[in-house]
Amino acid sequence: MKLHVGFAAAAAVVAMIGAARAADGDQFLIRGDATKGMLEQNMLNIATAEKIAQACVAEATKEGVKVSIAILDPFGEPIYMYRMDGQTKIAIDTALMKAKTTLNTRQPSKAAANGVARGGTEFRQWTFGNFPVSGALPIVVNGNQFVGAIGVGGSAPKPPVWSDEICAWRALNQVMGKQPDLLPDVRPAAAAPAAGGRG
Repeated sequence: MKLHVGFAAAAAVVAMIGAARAADGDQFLIRGDATKGMLEQNMLNIATAEKIAQACVAEATKEGVKVSIAILDPFGEPIYMYRMDGQTKIAIDTALMKAKTTLNTRQPSKAAANGVARGGTEFRQWTFGNFPVSGALPIVVNGNQFVGAIGVGGSAPKPPVWSDEICAWRALNQVMGKQPDLLPDVRPAAAAPAAGGRG
């Protein structure tokens, strides 16, 4: 009997923690009447997207660099876009392409870049619109609910202290709370020696 009561108490605690986490995640999502027309309740709200973008801008400003930021919803539609003065078209486009890669894979775009570095063929031809370059991260609430992607483009990387990906990661940490650690960089596989002998 005591064991049964103990299990019931533990289950109640887990349920309360789960409900609290869901309530915490709700602050980042569209709620109320706005969800009725959309028929969707797992969409990042504009206020949160703007905070993330502005946190990334602040990080870039500290580094003395300029960035472009694209935040997409789970269906690939833009929630919030921002480009700092002086950003070229390619910087804006790469922010979008990186975010779309994360949207397609539900992983950091660096996972695709690492796949290419390992010699994988799945991303070499930019299949399904994937752009295998680091700089985009998934935006997740409640531990496992994908609500969007942030892509950052436009700044030259200075690993391990700065990159577009680090800008996005720092911004998400500031606004959404502790994020998973960034993936390690994989060095490109050495090219195979040419076949054949001399002569």
